[in-house]
Amino acid sequence: MYIKKLFIIPLLAFTLSGCSETNDINEHTQNHGSSDSIYTEIGTYPIVKEGESDSFTAFAPLRPSVTSYSSDVNKFTAYMEELTGMTIDFTEVSSVDAKQKLNLMMTGGDYTDVILGMFITHSELLLYGQQGIFVPLNDLIEQYAPNIKQALDDNPLVKEIWTLEDGNLYTIPRIGTATHTLTSHRMWLNQIWLDNLDLEIPTTTEQFYQVLKAFKEQDANGNGDPNDEIPLSGSLSGWNTDPSVFISNAFIPNSTASKYINIDENGKLYYVKTTDEWKEYLKYMNKLFSEGLIDELLFSQGKDQLLKLGSNPTETILGATAGGSASVITNIANTERWEQYIALAPLEGPNGVKSAAFSPDYGASVFSMTNKCDNPEAVIRYFDYMYTQEGRDLNTLGAVGDGRVTLAKEGLKNLIGEPAKYTRLSEGEIQNVSWNSMGPLYNRTGYELAYSVKENTDEDIEQVLYNSAVNDYIPVAQNPSTMLPILAYNSEESRVIVDLLTNINLYIDQVTTEFITGQKDIDEYWNEYLETLEKNGLSKYISVNQSAYDRKQASLNK
Repeated sequence: MYIKKLFIIPLLAFTLSGCSETNDINEHTQNHGSSDSIYTEIGTYPIVKEGESDSFTAFAPLRPSVTSYSSDVNKFTAYMEELTGMTIDFTEVSSVDAKQKLNLMMTGGDYTDVILGMFITHSELLLYGQQGIFVPLNDLIEQYAPNIKQALDDNPLVKEIWTLEDGNLYTIPRIGTATHTLTSHRMWLNQIWLDNLDLEIPTTTEQFYQVLKAFKEQDANGNGDPNDEIPLSGSLSGWNTDPSVFISNAFIPNSTASKYINIDENGKLYYVKTTDEWKEYLKYMNKLFSEGLIDELLFSQGKDQLLKLGSNPTETILGATAGGSASVITNIANTERWEQYIALAPLEGPNGVKSAAFSPDYGASVFSMTNKCDNPEAVIRYFDYMYTQEGRDLNTLGAVGDGRVTLAKEGLKNLIGEPAKYTRLSEGEIQNVSWNSMGPLYNRTGYELAYSVKENTDEDIEQVLYNSAVNDYIPVAQNPSTMLPILAYNSEESRVIVDLLTNINLYIDQVTTEFITGQKDIDEYWNEYLETLEKNGLSKYISVNQSAYDRKQASLNK
């Protein structure tokens, strides 16, 4: 049996720490553990007594390496049936059109007991919660889910973000992310070119300018052609391949995660792209562009064109680019090419600012329960298991030796040089051994440290990303308290944002390109830029966010 291969304790009734039976939630509550109930005592598995059965329905998008969640196909689902005594009737949908199908299902009223893996927004949670379609989970978690409760207590920012203004939790958030994704707006710089020209790694914006200038003028790749180097490129469509975020953080802390809205010391919101610091950043970029140091195709090329540039089959012609990983430059299997690049530490700007764009771990809304669910306590107990270490590992990678992970060989090290516990296997043809991180789960801080890295750590991209994040980026990351958090908007606010934001963004994108490329003089047209943003409703947009932010803060202070 599959369960015998697992790296957790055998399947039997076991007690989970921290769970105590308290007040009633509904008529089901007192039944758990009583002699006339089909359910076992709260805090034990299986959830359903031997000889009994229970089930619920779930809407779930298919993940990579998962063709079905059905228990006769998917090993993790089969294991959960054995563990809990409960079955799930899945409504499986392609991830491509999952949102459209979810909206149709909700509109039609024939929705499932739970909704998994759909990243439902705060505004949608609030709307469905106020309509009584989504069930508040606060008391269920408190009384029936000790592991979820502990995870939320250990991650107060996540709990705060997903507790809506009415005081309710309408989701169990997925908690935790890889360390390197917290600060993934990196700059990749060609170390070989630095060595060829006997240059130091730049630490300031002025030094970075001088390096790019040398790349352009001094035949950095050493092939005898001083005109085939592209000092700095990027793309507006790849994984953080727009260099503006990395470079602008040397002038003013900012992040796409906060929609370029910062919070001052008085709790007032302001838009980064209207500040004097942003103006100085634009002048710096214009200087780079006017001297031919920025690829002219930066604003028009896609991520595949950037990849083609970085993977040029003959000479290396790319000096630097932004990107979440070196995979934006070339295929990670092409270690000979991407190893030429280092993850450049954040630069210090002319006024001493040195910051990294931060993407706080707010968690993700991947579980909601609807009013169709008639066994909510049992269902919450089912998903509470995903917040144990074993549950997380099995959901994500499957069982050791029978999934996408195996025990690490003796001598293999992890990201910090300690003995590794596991080695990940390439997904390849390995399918349906897990849910591949679908639904709620808890990635504990440092979970990456369980896995081995290559013996030559310079060839392991996970090692490179981890080191750059921990050593260079996270120490100077923007303080989350100065960033606009995720907010819940009411229907009127949502309408206003939709009406205004498209025009605001289109105008900013257009003028930013014109400023950087020199089509418009920044000093001459700056006031016109600000005035046009006002006409397009920027103040109203900030005001709507201020109102939503103030409500959130007020609800936290009750």
